[in-house]
Amino acid sequence: MTEILSYTACRQLSQMFIAVIFFHVSEYFLAAFIHGKSSVTLKSLLISKHYLLAMVFSLLEYLIEVTFFPELKEYWVISDLGLVLVVVGEIIRKTAIITAGQSFTHMIRVRPDERHQLVTHVGSGVPFVN
Repeated sequence: MTEILSYTACRQLSQMFIAVIFFHVSEYFLAAFIHGKSSVTLKSLLISKHYLLAMVFSLLEYLIEVTFFPELKEYWVISDLGLVLVVVGEIIRKTAIITAGQSFTHMIRVRPDERHQLVTHVGSGVPFVN
């Protein structure tokens, strides 16, 4: 049980929770900024039953691993590299959302929406739209 309360375990779990909270809150605020606060709902936080189930299983996996194989959690370079990859992924995603602007939604579409435009390049000036 002491492995779960170790400094490394607390550090890794807090990094994960901060990353998850930052992701959801920033997605909500970007959606509100781009689409207007009145058109943003709690679905803009991207939290579903399946997502929560996946989070529960990921925490369960972590707790089993830290309990039975605590020595694997002491390689900080692995968790730090993971955190760097999360930050880089967030930068790429947020840049894509800002680039797409009004064309970005959290809803997966099978058919194109007539109001959406395909943004293929952003440079100085007006983006090229297909």
